[in-house]
Amino acid sequence: MDPTALVEAIVEEVACPICMTFLREPMSIDCGHSFCHSCLSGLWEVPGETQNWGYTCPLCRAPVQPRNLRPNWQLANVVEKVRLLRLHPGMGLKGDLCECHGEELKMFCKEDVLIMCEACSRSPEHEAHSVVPMEDVAWEDGSWPLQSSLALEHLKKEQEKAWKLEIGERKQTATWKIQVETRKQSIVWEFEKYQRLLEKKQPSRRQLEADVAAALASLQREEEETMQKLELNRSELIQQSRVLWRMIAELKERLQRPVRWMLQDIQEVLNRSKSWSLQQPEPISLELKTDCRVLGLREILKTYAADVHLDPDTAYSRLIVSEDRKCVHYGDTNQKLPDNPERFYRYNIVLGSQCISSGRHYWEVEVGDRSEWGLGVCKENVDRKEVVYLSPHYGFWVIRLRKGNEYRAGTDEYPLLSLPVPPRRVGIFVDYEAHDISFYNVTDNGSHIFTFPRFPFPGRLLPYFSPCYSIGTNNTAPLAICSLNGED
Repeated sequence: MDPTALVEAIVEEVACPICMTFLREPMSIDCGHSFCHSCLSGLWEVPGETQNWGYTCPLCRAPVQPRNLRPNWQLANVVEKVRLLRLHPGMGLKGDLCECHGEELKMFCKEDVLIMCEACSRSPEHEAHSVVPMEDVAWEDGSWPLQSSLALEHLKKEQEKAWKLEIGERKQTATWKIQVETRKQSIVWEFEKYQRLLEKKQPSRRQLEADVAAALASLQREEEETMQKLELNRSELIQQSRVLWRMIAELKERLQRPVRWMLQDIQEVLNRSKSWSLQQPEPISLELKTDCRVLGLREILKTYAADVHLDPDTAYSRLIVSEDRKCVHYGDTNQKLPDNPERFYRYNIVLGSQCISSGRHYWEVEVGDRSEWGLGVCKENVDRKEVVYLSPHYGFWVIRLRKGNEYRAGTDEYPLLSLPVPPRRVGIFVDYEAHDISFYNVTDNGSHIFTFPRFPFPGRLLPYFSPCYSIGTNNTAPLAICSLNGED
């Protein structure tokens, strides 16, 4: 093999896959690949994000543990020897001499941004050009360093976009997996509930099992299709990130060269760097199409209809409770009400007067087109004067709507709920002995919204209502407890 080609082949073996230059303080990771210590540090230090999602090898994407980083001293010695070998003046590496005339490259054409030998500079194509000796190149004017720095800054910004987008894709993937698992659990629980509520009037178990299997199969197909799209997006972003790393490394390495080698083909490199633009991934909807619905379940739930009334003594001072204690809305001013122990002091909450300590109970609430509301149950002895956290850990089993389209169960510990059809009426079902609190979208023919994870209730429960604030014209209608006697 030609000595020059042999040296260049060896150089490729001791180059960092991230910066594409000689390895500096090479470090080996779990999968066996080696990188510059500084490159790995910069790659994995993504502020506030990377630590939440783990670390992967930049080359093969295998999971790695940063604490297992170890110096590769033997490779470091090889790199140093190759560096000396490549820079030895007697090697006559490619690029030292003109390929056409075999003369030293020491002239520079400003128009073509090209380094050439003296013979090339006298050729007809450069006759009218401004060709000067390399030592006379006006480097001090800062033109080429400035352009290179601007191109480098552009690439770094595109790289930052790529990393943020990739992190976003990882988050979307995690969110999607949670949504699918939650829906899968809901399907199983709802069919189990249907069977439990029917008791001796159970239909064919074989038919129920077939319905569950069909719903789960549909969910699996949907999961696989969306996961495939998410993985494709992430793969394309990783590929773009690799290209960016190489381009950034090339510019950095070029800026460290002597002037004569820095200017070689510089215009082509700058044009390519400045024109590079990150391709945005295709937007992917995380809305589940496979709903959780058991035909006929609502009719069964209605047999456990509870006659729920609001308790005015618990209402926050700006909440107006109707005379029949079936409706509540947010008022314009604070009312002068006694500060009795039962009343909520900080939040727009009112409770029902019926305690739940056993049995099955179902009621429905008209929420209309309100942009914010909260519904559910809470412990009888929750703190009504201090800060409230809407979580089962603090005695609240609540679903809520915020900003017109953000449905969430409990606090931020639970993911956003995917509801294709906005509910104008919500059903709440409590099976005390089964530790079951479930919510249904009556507007969507009783499709399941959410069931809280089951664990024994700590004492008696009370219905919970919050109309929130009157924001604009779409949040003024009252929350209204519906009558279930003889209606649909």
